[in-house]
Amino acid sequence: MENRATKKSLFTHCVEWVATLLLLILVALVTAQVFMRYVMQSPLTWSEEMARMTFVWFAFVGAGIGFRYHQDLRVVFFAEMLPLRPRLYLQLAVHLVEVAFMGVLLYNGWVLCQLLFPTPTPALYWSEDTFYGGVIAGGVVILAYALLRAKETMDDIREVGRSK
Repeated sequence: MENRATKKSLFTHCVEWVATLLLLILVALVTAQVFMRYVMQSPLTWSEEMARMTFVWFAFVGAGIGFRYHQDLRVVFFAEMLPLRPRLYLQLAVHLVEVAFMGVLLYNGWVLCQLLFPTPTPALYWSEDTFYGGVIAGGVVILAYALLRAKETMDDIREVGRSK
């Protein structure tokens, strides 16, 4: 069971690039907002809304990156006491629960976006579902990594079965 966390796929590179771009946009928006409000005494009407939207997208895409590198919250005290094979089956069950949870999140996020589609935002006049699209984007990223974890755990179970 090799350490797969160090391998980066094209998907991971793209997700990290998107998160970096979102962070740079967020910093630029907040900087412009502060500069225009306190230095120029002429606040931008749209920058706060755009910064909030960018932050939502960054938070959920960033959560996907954290999930990729196993930075999510896990309690492993009792699981580590188990022998290898039962521990792998427990990990597989956890990964399947993650997949199911992300399926529910994506479904409900999609329904929410459909409900909010025609409603415009106050400053940008974009559809309100643009805010919640970040939930769907981050959910897709986490779902992809949860499926990858489940596949890797199944491969590890097969490998342990062959070595016995």
